[in-house]
Amino acid sequence: DVEKKSLNELQAPYDELVRRGQERKLPPESTGAGIATVTNVGPFGITAATPIPLPEQNLVLGLMAGRQTPIWDKEAGSFVPKMESNFILSFDHRILDGGAAGRLLQRVGELLQKPADL
Repeated sequence: DVEKKSLNELQAPYDELVRRGQERKLPPESTGAGIATVTNVGPFGITAATPIPLPEQNLVLGLMAGRQTPIWDKEAGSFVPKMESNFILSFDHRILDGGAAGRLLQRVGELLQKPADL
């Protein structure tokens, strides 16, 4: 029921899985094959990369480092700094077509711009 929970409600179980994984004490039911994953290379300063899904996965979403970028503000008539980050979706075309992938990326982008909605 992950889709029914807020990001805050998911944080504690996630933290517990990370802790147990670091201790090499994950329960067998938490190590099964996944269909999708997220990888975050941003902390390493990487702004572009192409993550490759594992054989049992359909897709992987790669999050890149954020950076200040000048963006033209029409109302102000000048460039203003804005934080931007790339995110890249790699997927198996046998399972997902480009239209569905594009809609998924669009929705992820909308949610990342308003984290309170998560």
